Amino acid sequence: MDISIFEIIGPVMLGPSSSGTAGMARLGKAAHKFIDAPLKSIDLKFHPRNKDYAGLRSHVALIGGAMGFEEYDPIIKDSLKIAKERNIEVSASYFEAPLPDDGHTVCLTMEQIDGKVKKVTGVSVGGGSINIIGIDDFKVELSSTQKHFFIWANKDVFEEVQLIIQEENKIKKVCENGSYLIYFGVDENFDENKAKSFEKISGVTKTLITEPFLTFGYVPHEPLFTTYEQLMSISKETGKDIPELTIEYEMIRSGKTRQEIWDVMAKNLKFMKECVDEGLKKDIKTLFGFGTGNDGKKMLKAVSEGKTLGGNTLGRAIAKAIAVMEMDCSMNRIVAAPTGGSAGIVPGCILTVQEDRNVSDEELIKALFTAAAMGVVMYYHNASFSGMGGGCQGEIGVSSAIAAAALAYLGGGDTKTCCHAMALSMKNILGLICDRIGGSSEVPCIKRNGIGVANAFSGCDMALANIESYVSPDEVIEALCNTQKLLPPQLRGGYGGLGCTVTSKLAREIENNMNKELVLPQKKF
Repeated sequence: MDISIFEIIGPVMLGPSSSGTAGMARLGKAAHKFIDAPLKSIDLKFHPRNKDYAGLRSHVALIGGAMGFEEYDPIIKDSLKIAKERNIEVSASYFEAPLPDDGHTVCLTMEQIDGKVKKVTGVSVGGGSINIIGIDDFKVELSSTQKHFFIWANKDVFEEVQLIIQEENKIKKVCENGSYLIYFGVDENFDENKAKSFEKISGVTKTLITEPFLTFGYVPHEPLFTTYEQLMSISKETGKDIPELTIEYEMIRSGKTRQEIWDVMAKNLKFMKECVDEGLKKDIKTLFGFGTGNDGKKMLKAVSEGKTLGGNTLGRAIAKAIAVMEMDCSMNRIVAAPTGGSAGIVPGCILTVQEDRNVSDEELIKALFTAAAMGVVMYYHNASFSGMGGGCQGEIGVSSAIAAAALAYLGGGDTKTCCHAMALSMKNILGLICDRIGGSSEVPCIKRNGIGVANAFSGCDMALANIESYVSPDEVIEALCNTQKLLPPQLRGGYGGLGCTVTSKLAREIENNMNKELVLPQKKF
């Protein structure tokens, strides 16, 4: 297991969804690495639970990625048009029983103009992160942040490969119908001339080196911390605060310098500020028009006119969060934190505190490192950051919890205080379902970010008052994971909750009519 802090604060992406759009673009880009000739066709095999893929523009992102586009590139929006111009036939199909466990599993079948067919199967696991689980007909386990070497063969050449690589524990072998795939992770300095040695082995039909699917850097390492207890203990023993330990964590896992890591987080803060500013100033039209596109502005106006009762700081933070989500749902650029569906909470909270307390950008960057550390530990507990994977408790719940820790840091809280701010917020939102109406993330996600802001401030303020969670922070996340496992599919992006209403049915009809030209023709194999 490996996760970068920039999978928690990030990616920078086009909306509307980190798992349904950004993660899909990354899956497509991962598949692109296995192509060695121009494409003739692309078929996207979705989970039956993901029949509303057009609502999040998942197919647009996948096809764009397969053509080599990045998740933050506006050209993604025109992927279907570009595929048509390149004479690439695109289609959709669906998995049949036995179905994959995760509703965000996709298999890309890509036929090249030379007749060769390449298949890549992956999962968008939430927050823009991905797992590649299949290459052609082989099941694989790959680290998305590591470089890999692949060897295809028509007989078992494991021993010959082992003699060259001399690290048996790194080499993995898969056999399907008499064909073999052998693969292993390599470091950035791997001697690519070694490929010639493998190619000379009798039975080897092809070799390939792939760059990491996610460009966060990777070196073999032991994580600096994987639990909140470890984080609090290291902080107490060394006197280092969470931002410093988070930077050290990322230096150890990525091999990057302190300055490189700081600069990326500073850039994320810059994009957050730009997103809030545009969301509160420009005229916005969401993809399906289920929201006005101006609710963030309405909220800010109501606060300035003294119409709200929740206080000036909270009201303005809610306005910012909604504005970010309106940008997200109009397919503009946002920073996932950790998901696109909950991208408004962290910036809404910390940017408002900056205005009220005259906090420097440097301190905000440190607050973002604090939020990132909270999410990293959740990952090591196996929490899902996807609404379809584990309900909205993994999106709004997680975002409000990591935002609470960031706020607690800005409020002068120590490591223990920040961890308990996280826990107090998280445990109060356990069981929150994913019940979007239709296939888009406009309702209830946009306004639910406002509730996440309120929850974050609540958890922060209790922690700053020296109130602690009776259940330890690590156990709270274990409870989150347990709840996610028990939550039925109908409440994880299915048609339960708000999705069962008459309004939701009408919304699906509106979406279907608007998406007629976007939905891919269905292919039968």
